[in-house]
Amino acid sequence: MNKTAVDIKKYFAVFLDKANGFKNKKSFNNLDVELIFSPPFVSLCETYEIIKPYLDFAKLSSQNIYFEKSGAYTGEISIDMVKSCGCTHAILGHSERRNIFKENDELISKKIEAVYNDGELTPILCVGENLDKRRQNGQEKFVANQLSIGLNLVKQKVIPSLIVAYEPVWAIGTGMPIKADDGEVMHKFIRSYLNSNYSIRELRVIYGGSVTEANIVELMSKTHIDGVLVGGASLDPLIFYNIFRLASEQDK
Repeated sequence: MNKTAVDIKKYFAVFLDKANGFKNKKSFNNLDVELIFSPPFVSLCETYEIIKPYLDFAKLSSQNIYFEKSGAYTGEISIDMVKSCGCTHAILGHSERRNIFKENDELISKKIEAVYNDGELTPILCVGENLDKRRQNGQEKFVANQLSIGLNLVKQKVIPSLIVAYEPVWAIGTGMPIKADDGEVMHKFIRSYLNSNYSIRELRVIYGGSVTEANIVELMSKTHIDGVLVGGASLDPLIFYNIFRLASEQDK
């Protein structure tokens, strides 16, 4: 919940100026990266118009959706609404939705089912344990349970595309990111669990939790970390540009 419409325009004026120079460099002509912006709902349509010339590598995501198509659900946002603003992705089950707004795995499962029934969005499903689970070495069981319930209603389907964002709750906004080697272990586990239990054509497992300019290179150097979900560090366009640039330069 950051940035007004005026702030959004200022943000992209800075970010895209830097990105233009980066993308036009000869060594980056074949830039193999996907950059997904997820502004507040009220700025989705405006953001789409701004990034429209860059859709070869820039995409748009909503921060949430509701599973019903329409009706008396005051304050909620439907899949059709976010698609009408150009969204190709939707973040579901973010830790703040779970912890602050008490969304449970069953509700998230309904949202996942609605997205795949619609067939035009790729969900970014967020999972991750709290510090107590990590200290008890129960993170794998906890995350596997989140995935099991979250994907329960689509288990028998062929899933065209899925992004899973592993965001350990204890690392979000704390300045204590996971050690890259520990992150690699969890990402490998998540990928193995999903490939063993579901039919997914395109799967990416990304990391979220105090991602910064200082740790992006080490995180992206790991084989099973496909990308990052950037929180607070994305609010400054210069910092986010640097994270984007450093991530893009990693040859996986």
